Amino acid sequence: MCYTLKAEVLKMALDGFTIYALIDELRPKIANTRVDRIYQATPEEIVIQLRGTRDSMTLIISAQAQLARFQLGDRPYVPQNPPPFAMLLRKHLSGARLINLQQYGLERVIRFEFDTYEEYAGQAAKFLYLEIMGKHSNLIFADREDIILGAVKHVNELQSRVRQVLPGEKYTFPPSQHKKDPRTLSAEDLVLIIGRSDPAKKVREILVKHLDGISPLLADELLFRSGFATAIAAGDLSESDTTRLWALLAELADKTRTGLWESGAALDESGFVIEFSCLTPTHLANGQNTTVRELPLNQCVAESFEKTAANNRLAVLKQNLFRTVAQALARAQHRQKAHQEAIAAADKADQWRIYGDLLLSCSGAKGDAAEAGSHGKGQSVVTLINYYDPDCAEIAIPLDPAFTIAENAQKYFKKYTKIKRGLKFAAQQLEKAEQEISYLESVQTALEFANQPSEIDEILLELQQSGYQSARTRNRGKGSNKDQGKEKGRRSNAPEKAGFHKFKSSQGVEIIVGKNNVQNDRLTTEMAAPNDLWLHVQKAPGSHVLIRSGSLGGNQVDDVTLLEAANLAVYFSKMRSSSKVPVDYTSKKHVKKPPGFRPGMVIYDNFSTIIVDPNPATLRHFGLTD
Repeated sequence: MCYTLKAEVLKMALDGFTIYALIDELRPKIANTRVDRIYQATPEEIVIQLRGTRDSMTLIISAQAQLARFQLGDRPYVPQNPPPFAMLLRKHLSGARLINLQQYGLERVIRFEFDTYEEYAGQAAKFLYLEIMGKHSNLIFADREDIILGAVKHVNELQSRVRQVLPGEKYTFPPSQHKKDPRTLSAEDLVLIIGRSDPAKKVREILVKHLDGISPLLADELLFRSGFATAIAAGDLSESDTTRLWALLAELADKTRTGLWESGAALDESGFVIEFSCLTPTHLANGQNTTVRELPLNQCVAESFEKTAANNRLAVLKQNLFRTVAQALARAQHRQKAHQEAIAAADKADQWRIYGDLLLSCSGAKGDAAEAGSHGKGQSVVTLINYYDPDCAEIAIPLDPAFTIAENAQKYFKKYTKIKRGLKFAAQQLEKAEQEISYLESVQTALEFANQPSEIDEILLELQQSGYQSARTRNRGKGSNKDQGKEKGRRSNAPEKAGFHKFKSSQGVEIIVGKNNVQNDRLTTEMAAPNDLWLHVQKAPGSHVLIRSGSLGGNQVDDVTLLEAANLAVYFSKMRSSSKVPVDYTSKKHVKKPPGFRPGMVIYDNFSTIIVDPNPATLRHFGLTD
């Protein structure tokens, strides 16, 4: 199992009825609160700190494609440089009162109404519209006349001839889908809708297509509560069946009047919200790994969307770190190539010295050669006897026609001296470049396995401390100390330490594996006992592996445990897909980290080597897969 972290796409969506219920839940809490601070956490997400009579709260409004939502949360955001849309909202809404939020019919359009004060006009309403429409989701800010002041996504007439979203344009609601409003739907209407549909078409699809505010999840719950299978086809419903379904639909519609919602969620084995709705999705309870329970909708939104949003942000950060490391690696490899070429060129240095010697010998020659040595300008080549050749063969020496032969000789001597002087420097720089390449490849390997926030945060901090990553990246999306102090007191900037990989061999011996270079250092230099057995793949990036042999009371590590630990060393390395991988092992006391070495880099001696063919059975024993 290679640990990967991918951006998640949340399957659930806020349907019209669930939005109505969420507004009913939040309105008493946030109506008549004052806007304290406004942040733009991401290009499509606004965070508004609200101040009530008794306490403060954070309103999160997002138009991100798969995460569009509104909710109360507790995450402080203080980006370093507020984007223009955040500055626009601050200009108009700082100190304003949020007096109401309401929905456009049962559409997924929510209007937040603010009472503001303008210097010349006095009190004036301002509106912030959230349109939840998948990739077309948007946040649009308008004045009291519904003239658009700004939006997170501008839409010009080249993008849409139907509806432009630009400053100065009149705000209009998205085009209607011409669905039926369930609140005014009669039983006869529903019988007619289903009766005219394809008999093979699923009823859930018919409800979603023809009725406002209904999602597939909500349609399934209505069918389930009516006593039907969620996959039932239109042709399998009689008129009386349809009337029974309408009765449940009418009860749901009436909740928009009474406010007596039954919101809830389906939870996985770990208690994480996987689906939620204004009606508790009882049809998802299977008595095994999924349970359902009634929960406030804001809690459902926070637990599901927030976790998904956090994972998505983490995936983006991981991708950015991969890019940073890849760019640094490319630069190091370029330097490596340049120094290798410089060293290869140095092999020819003696040739330049010989050229110089032979050209100077022209001064002692007779005839044309002597004349060339005294003057010789205009010549591009001269042929001389090579006294350094055992056979004294002739040699053609290239010349610069602008100089005499004697001057050309001096040029060759200078070239020889320069190359010889640079050879030592090039060798030193080549060693540094190769060490950097080895280090960066080890960071790449650690990133491939990192899938927890603490693990990625450790790698991020390591790259910052090594000078590869700006320190601003780590604080992006987090509150300043000042704001965090207001929320929950000051928090340390140090990332939470990630735990090691810990395993038990089939013989019961503890094996510990570092997840990244920071952990490798901690494992080897701080945690390991002198007689613990230390393992690492030979000449390749990978984790430090430790067999806690110091706890065996002087007994040697058995061969089975050694082979299993070597398998782990291969698995958590760049060589994980290779066969016949050499793994070195030695007592920790023979492992040293010289001053100035990069994180995770050590030297060791008195080692033995074991050749490993990764064993799937061993990996399965440790809960890992290929």
